[in-house]
Order: sequence, then structure tokens, then C-alpha cells
Amino acid sequence: MDAVFVQPAIREDKLAAAPKKAKKIVCTDLFIFHAVNCWLNPVDDPFNKQLKHVLADRQWSSKLAEACVATHYRRRFPTFYIKSKGEVDVAYVSEDRIWPIDIKWTRPLRPKQIKQIINYPDGRILTRSKLKGEIQGIPTEPLPLALMRF
Repeated sequence: MDAVFVQPAIREDKLAAAPKKAKKIVCTDLFIFHAVNCWLNPVDDPFNKQLKHVLADRQWSSKLAEACVATHYRRRFPTFYIKSKGEVDVAYVSEDRIWPIDIKWTRPLRPKQIKQIINYPDGRILTRSKLKGEIQGIPTEPLPLALMRF
């Protein structure tokens, strides 16, 4: 049904999946995620009793934002994630290069949260902020704006 997909870690020297590293399971469509959540946990008012709570929860909303970005980029490029000392949420391969994207949905953004992406000169950070900016030389951009331009 293509409701979820497996996002592998990348093997940077071969620009391919790293077979021995852990994989992420990512929801393809957030509508399906919310529909299944409401089906498994039925309540009389799903919007106010479930959806609002999921979106208000920092951890869940961050995971949903990552899934949204991974799904969009997966439509045009092979996507992976980078796992080393830290983690980069999405890395897509284009023109025989890695293009890393980190999604930071929490505020405020702290420098220790971006310890892995600063190792990549072409990295970008997509945020919840409404303005473009920069942290330690890495450009930041509002997530909706980045997906709209994509």
C-alpha cells in the first residue's frame, strides 16, 4: 500500500545504502498516519483529542516534519539518513554528491544539536522558524518555504 517506506543509512564512500546500519521506517502520507492513529485509538472527537495533542507534542511533531521532508525528496532522489557521531535526518544523492538536510522542529536551536551537519559544507537546516538564517555557517530555512520551492 506504500503507507510507509524504509529509509536506510548511507554509505558515503559508495553513495548507497549501508546494509549493516539501522534503518528508519518513515510514514509516506501523514493523512494515513493520522487516520490509522484514530482507527487504533477511537475517540469521540479525534481532532481535539488526538490530532492537536500529536501536533503539540514536540517529539511527535518533529518526527512528522522529518517524514514530510523525506517523502518529498524521495519522489525525485534516492534518500538516506546519515548516522555517525550525530544524525542528519535526510541525505539525498544528486549529481554524484550527498546533499544533507537536517530538520530541527524544536526551539531554540542549540549548536550541539547540529554537531553532525556542520561536517558537510552543502548542508541545510530546515526549521520551524519563519525567517531564513544561519547557524555556525549552515544556512537555515523555514521548512514550508523549502518544500514549496522544491
